[in-house]
Amino acid sequence: MTKVYIHSPSLSQFGKWNGNSLSLSTETAKLSLQSFDAQKIEFLIFASFAPEQYTKEFHLPTKILQNLGLQNAFCIRSETASSAGASAFQLGVNLILSGRYKHGMVLATEVMSQFNREENNLLLGSVLSRRQQQLRMSMAQGGAMITRRYLSMYGYQSSDLYFLSKKLHDNGLKNPIAQIKKNLSEKEYENQTMISSPLGLYDISPLSDGSAALVLSTDPSQISVKGMGHGTGKFLSSAEPSFSASVIAFQRAFAEAKIQAREINFAELHDAFTTFELIGAEDAGLIPRGKALQWVKEGLSHPEGQLPINASGGLKSRGHPIGASGLAQIVEICRFFPSRKEQRFALAHSIGGLATNNFATILERNS
Repeated sequence: MTKVYIHSPSLSQFGKWNGNSLSLSTETAKLSLQSFDAQKIEFLIFASFAPEQYTKEFHLPTKILQNLGLQNAFCIRSETASSAGASAFQLGVNLILSGRYKHGMVLATEVMSQFNREENNLLLGSVLSRRQQQLRMSMAQGGAMITRRYLSMYGYQSSDLYFLSKKLHDNGLKNPIAQIKKNLSEKEYENQTMISSPLGLYDISPLSDGSAALVLSTDPSQISVKGMGHGTGKFLSSAEPSFSASVIAFQRAFAEAKIQAREINFAELHDAFTTFELIGAEDAGLIPRGKALQWVKEGLSHPEGQLPINASGGLKSRGHPIGASGLAQIVEICRFFPSRKEQRFALAHSIGGLATNNFATILERNS
């Protein structure tokens, strides 16, 4: 079977970009092409949630291709809301596995800062079901319902969420491209602006501009794709702290990789709402049900703990440019591998919408 390798992973600075999606995408893609022969690129898969709305840009894959000076490459856009970057990555891998292509670029970008918070909330809410929109439900309210259920089911207090937020902010302090650099105190957390109880300002990812890129190739490198999985689920019908689309995606990824959850050495899990990290870890079988927050409190999922999760700072601290985050997680794993000399397997997990179109990807360090 063809093996797909990752080359030249790159990230932009996350935060605010004083330009449009085309300029940011071009700049990030050029970083990846500095160490890979651009003339070998046969396809470009571009991911973005809503550039037509955010920056009034259309037909971006072809424009990016022209800016890069690439000729006759197949180019297309992948959009699955907040998992768009992950969907583009898996599409690119599958193009190579088909045997039709040997080398291609995956690129993901979102520029959100030209919209204010209210405009962003309305746009992000458009991914919810018609019924949810009729009830005037927001994404944050959906996350809050699930969080409240998690805390109640497993005997935690709202104040326990501080330890999770603190971990993610501490990790972001060490990430040079992270948007949020904050040494969060317990008092600040207690006095935070409440967005949708029990979720406050320090529990929800920020509005972000950012971009990620990498090259997929049959040429060997230090990191390869071991397994992939995808799952779709119903629009939120309950507040149970588990997502069927994630469970399916994890099961398929582990089956394809032929490894068990206990073999994963570290992970980047979707945490647009911080508690989604906990649910993702438990849905994957990395941590027993109801124990993920306790693992945080005990330091077991910190960067130097038993199972590092979101050592990058996650979406919460690195930032969450909607269409780019799924690919950024994979790039972050590539950046974290060199510091884990004896470790072999890592897991990335990306959620689309309110957990309706989810992706799991297992990467392997090659000896």
